[in-house]
Amino acid sequence: MKRTNRVLVLVGIFLAVVAAVGVIVVGGSGGGGNPSTQGTPTPTPEPTVTVVIAKTDMALGDKITADMVDVEKMTVSQRDALGHETYSATSQVVDKVAGGAIAKGSVLFVGISFLQPGAVVKGQDIASAIAPGKVAITMEVDQVNGVGTLIVPGDHVDIILSIWVDQLHITTTGASANWTVELPGSSHVTTKILFQNRKILATLLPAAEPVQDNNQNSGGSPTPQPQATAEVVTNSGTHMIVVIEVLPAEAEMIRWAQREESNGQQNYITLGLALRSSKDNDAPDVATPGITFEQLVTNYGVLPLDPRAVLPADLAKQISW
Repeated sequence: MKRTNRVLVLVGIFLAVVAAVGVIVVGGSGGGGNPSTQGTPTPTPEPTVTVVIAKTDMALGDKITADMVDVEKMTVSQRDALGHETYSATSQVVDKVAGGAIAKGSVLFVGISFLQPGAVVKGQDIASAIAPGKVAITMEVDQVNGVGTLIVPGDHVDIILSIWVDQLHITTTGASANWTVELPGSSHVTTKILFQNRKILATLLPAAEPVQDNNQNSGGSPTPQPQATAEVVTNSGTHMIVVIEVLPAEAEMIRWAQREESNGQQNYITLGLALRSSKDNDAPDVATPGITFEQLVTNYGVLPLDPRAVLPADLAKQISW
């Protein structure tokens, strides 16, 4: 082959290689190429969280059971858009008490969806929580007759009545009017469980007093005060108002017991509460005998005051316990 021909062949091969490289470069730049062959970055999926929702419709005062709630997943941004803290497990809401009407499918919120002691909002409707044929009435209790003021909405209680009445009053004069005996008597307590298994609809605690900071620096910011991680109940003489669901006739009895008390012992009346196990909410009433001073003497051997020691013999022998 002549030298001229070899040169031409080499030039042709060189031009073909250059043309091939040009095609590859143009195709890689997207010019005239197929868009589906280009690499597309895969977006990272947004994390999801679990939130607790109502599985059924709930009314104010309903105590939550496991079959009334469920969980569903949503993205973090969806959860944050709700604007309130949510629950992540159904166990966190079981045994709480609904603070209002909650529709099926609604998300349950911390500090909003459920009642807490003393957490009833002014103007909030509680009538929907009252069972048909019953009414709500309030009682004031303290830490002695109100189970330590540990009662919360949704609890069931028994209502106990105690009455102080005159036990004995004797005035007598001898046949010859030579002697007179007067015994003014003493307190006689009658106690009875009047009503059983009545539901607490709401509780009202005293308003918290503002905290006085006596450690402020002059001209500076207040000294931070340590905060307890959980409020501990103490024997502080706290009083609490409880709203109880009862029958109309029972409301009359309770209101009678709340009448203005006078100084006379026979008019001193008090009401108290006994907290029931939540497992007994559907149990039937039990028969209780009540208790009087006479029954304490007869059934339990309590020794009474014996007036026979100060009575004339002919009168004393007619008295027996």
